[in-house]
Amino acid sequence: MASDYEQTSWIKQLLKATVFAGAITGQLVMGYVGDLLGRNKAMAITIALAGIGALASALFAWGDDWAVYGIIAASRFILGVGVGGVYPLSATKAAEESETMDLQKRNLRVSLAFFWQTPGAIAPYIVTLILIFIVPSDEAQWRILFAVGAIPSVFILYGSLGTADSVEFRRNKGEISTWSLLQEKSNWHKLLGTGGCWLIYDVVYYGTNLFSPTIVGKIFGEGDDIKKEAWQNIVVQSAGIPALALGIWCQQRYGTKPLQFWGFLFIAVCFLILGILFEPLKDQPKSLFTLYIILLFSLNFGANITTFILPAEVYPSHVRSTMNGISAALGKVGAIIGTIIYQPIYDQFGITTLMCVAAVFALGGVVLTHFTIHPPKEIHNITQLTQPEAERELKDTEEADQMLT
Repeated sequence: MASDYEQTSWIKQLLKATVFAGAITGQLVMGYVGDLLGRNKAMAITIALAGIGALASALFAWGDDWAVYGIIAASRFILGVGVGGVYPLSATKAAEESETMDLQKRNLRVSLAFFWQTPGAIAPYIVTLILIFIVPSDEAQWRILFAVGAIPSVFILYGSLGTADSVEFRRNKGEISTWSLLQEKSNWHKLLGTGGCWLIYDVVYYGTNLFSPTIVGKIFGEGDDIKKEAWQNIVVQSAGIPALALGIWCQQRYGTKPLQFWGFLFIAVCFLILGILFEPLKDQPKSLFTLYIILLFSLNFGANITTFILPAEVYPSHVRSTMNGISAALGKVGAIIGTIIYQPIYDQFGITTLMCVAAVFALGGVVLTHFTIHPPKEIHNITQLTQPEAERELKDTEEADQMLT
C-alpha cells in the first residue's frame, strides 16, 4: 500500500490510534448495549460495524494520499468499534449459553471462544501470501485483503440474527443498573482485579513490539519485504497456539486465579532471563530466538486467557457484558500506556532495562491477582430450567415482545 500512497510515520501512528480509539469505544458502548438490548442483538450490531469498516477501507479509499488515508482511518475506527465490541459480547455469550452452574464448564466455553483469536490473527498473513502470488497489482492486493476481512462478519451476523438470548440473561435482565453496581465498594474491588490485571497484561504484552523486530530480524533477515514480514508474523503468532491449548488445560485443572498468578510470574521470569541474556546472545540468533519464543509462549499461556475469562466469571448476568467491556477497555488503555512509555525507556536505557521494567509490571500483576481476584466457586444467579421449562419461558417472552410491538 505504501508503494501506491506515501505513508509517513505520523500516518502509521494515526492508523494505529484510530483502531485503539475505536476498540475502546466498542468495548464500552457495545458492552453496555449487550446488557441493554441483549447479547445477540448487540453482537449483530457490532459484527455489522466490523464488516462495514472492513468493506469501507477497500471500496471507498480513493483519491490523493490525504483522501485515501483519511477514509481508511475513519473506516478503521468503525472496524475498531466492531472488533472491540466482540470482546465483552463473545465472552458473555459463551459463558451464558452453556446454561450450566458448573463454573469450569462455563470457563471452558469462554476459553475456546478466545482460543480462535490467535488463528484468526494468523489468517490475514496467510491471505496476504496467497494474494501476492495470484494478484499482480499491489493496490488490488491490499483492497482485496481489507474486503476479505468482512467475510467472517457475514457468517457471524447470520448466526446472531433471530437467535434468542440465554435463559439466564432473560431471567435476570434489568435487575439493577450498572451505576448502582459501581456504587458498591466490593464491585470496585472486582473491577480492580478484572480491569487492573488486564491493563497490566497489555502494558507488558505491548512492550514486546519494540524488540520483536530486532530478534526476528536476526533469524529471518532485515528488511521491509511484505512476504518476509508475513512469514515472520505467521511463525511468531503460531507460538501462541500450543500455549493457549496448554493454558486452557491448566485452567480446567487448577482454576482461573492460579493460572493467572503463575502466568504473570512466568512472564516476569522470562522477561528477566531474556533481559539478562540479550546482550551476551546478540550474536547467537538461534539461542536468542529460542528465548524469544519461550517469552511469547509465556505471554499467551496464562494471563492472556484469564483476563478474558474473569469478567464473565465474577460479574452477575445483568451487568456482565457492561463490566466485561469496561475491563477490556482498561486493557486497551494498558496497551496505549505500553506503547507510550517503552520507547523512551528503550531510547534512554536500552533493551535490557526495558525488559526488566516489563518484568516489574508482570510482578505487579502477580500481586494484584493475589489480592483482588476471588472467583466464585459456582454461579449462584442461574436458575436451572428443564428443556420444556426453557421452551415455555422462551414462548412467553416472544409473546410478550409481540404484544409490545
